[in-house]
Amino acid sequence: MTHVAPLSRVARPVDAVVERLRRDVLSGAFPSGGHLPPERQLATALGVSRLTLRAALARLEAEGVVRARQGQGVRVLDLAQHGTLAVLAHMDLSARPEVLRSFLELRRAVAADAVALACERATPKDLETLTRLAAEQALEHDVARYTVRDVAFARAVLVASQSFAALLLFNALAPVYEAHPQLARALVADREKSLLGYAVTLELLRAKDGAAARTLVREALELVDASALTALAPARPRQKPRQKGKR
Repeated sequence: MTHVAPLSRVARPVDAVVERLRRDVLSGAFPSGGHLPPERQLATALGVSRLTLRAALARLEAEGVVRARQGQGVRVLDLAQHGTLAVLAHMDLSARPEVLRSFLELRRAVAADAVALACERATPKDLETLTRLAAEQALEHDVARYTVRDVAFARAVLVASQSFAALLLFNALAPVYEAHPQLARALVADREKSLLGYAVTLELLRAKDGAAARTLVREALELVDASALTALAPARPRQKPRQKGKR
């Protein structure tokens, strides 16, 4: 039986329970296919009421992390089959390069299609907004503000695409940038390429060239993402040189 330590009292009880149980599932302390401890036992171990525990489990169920069934307990779900994008914000992406890579692949696909659709649907007001954001970025030297506005530019492109479903998807992806600021910074680390990306996007939108957008945007982001993956890769420990005469 996995030992469950009591919670600290820094966060609200429901938030603390959600964070603890989610972390335990993601770390493998509670493997998929298994069950959490019985409700009464779990509530006692965490030092919360059963009402608080149930509220936390409901949130985790909405994320596709667990599933509670009367008489069957709380089963830990396979995230690949049931999880939502919300869990990406809580994963240690530095320890899961394959997950980070898949997130960037999704980002490229959404961005390329969004720009292509925006080429067909953007209004003069959309172009005005994007032009203003790009101009503000050219004058911005604070990394944190630049990173936030980069996400705002991406959202503005999606607004211009007039794809409601894509905007909902972006709403699920945006918290990943907030939860992993080192990733967000790595994606805009090359300021020159970042500003060039805004200029190319605006040029494509003004030319209404959706076909070119799908190719150019994806290719440009592949280069950006490759640089980000290299920057975020954990440093390998140096091997000590062998001394002569020793095997």
